[in-house]
Amino acid sequence: MDFITVISLLLAGAICGIVNVIGGGGSLLALPVLLALGLPAGVVNGTNRIAILLQDIAAVATFHKKKQLPVREGFALSVPVVIGAVAGAWLAAEYLTETILNIVILLLTVLMIAALFFQPDKWTRAKDLVTFRRLTVGNFILLLLIGFYGGFIQAGFTYLILAVLVLKMGHNMIAGDALKLFLNLMIIPIALIIFIYHAQIAWSYGLLMGAGSAIGGYWGVKFVRSWSPTFIRSILLILLVLSALYIIFFRMI
Repeated sequence: MDFITVISLLLAGAICGIVNVIGGGGSLLALPVLLALGLPAGVVNGTNRIAILLQDIAAVATFHKKKQLPVREGFALSVPVVIGAVAGAWLAAEYLTETILNIVILLLTVLMIAALFFQPDKWTRAKDLVTFRRLTVGNFILLLLIGFYGGFIQAGFTYLILAVLVLKMGHNMIAGDALKLFLNLMIIPIALIIFIYHAQIAWSYGLLMGAGSAIGGYWGVKFVRSWSPTFIRSILLILLVLSALYIIFFRMI
């Protein structure tokens, strides 16, 4: 592995970590970097989980230390998410291709751009209205499907979880950010086991990107805690638009 590759992995990981904490979709940067370095789609999808795992550990620990993570609710919500992720990761290890990866990410990005314009007051409220809410059948099914997607590709998973937490369950952006990262942390180890079984992990690439992601995750929490929900929503919208343009013009045309 040459010096340029090492720097690319560390830098991409750091940016990915910051972006994932602020809104989500850092994998929309990480996946193309790993593809550009010559890894096949299946290995890219598995290797990316190492970086996300290290980033989430750093970010979740920081949220918990600042007492902004509702752990009890996080464990309750993780049940359907984890069940879905097991099925999604197994399917991805068997059938994922780069074409499928690009199409799904683009569709999800467009969907989330639309979602940000739906009930904007819920995205920008400063106070968290929820301390704990039990899972309804509808939310259980919704989280099960999102968990399946998270296991399958993961890129953009946190966008979907954040939308459910904010629009459906009443959390503000900061509490939603903390919970989405906690749920992500719950499914990543399970997905990793499946990808390891299928020999779809490039360890040196993943650990280098993960080191950068851990640093980015730590700083991302600091940014989120100091920024207003309105500003976070604006940053999230910009990142989504840039992600959509990148997929269209650099991965699909």
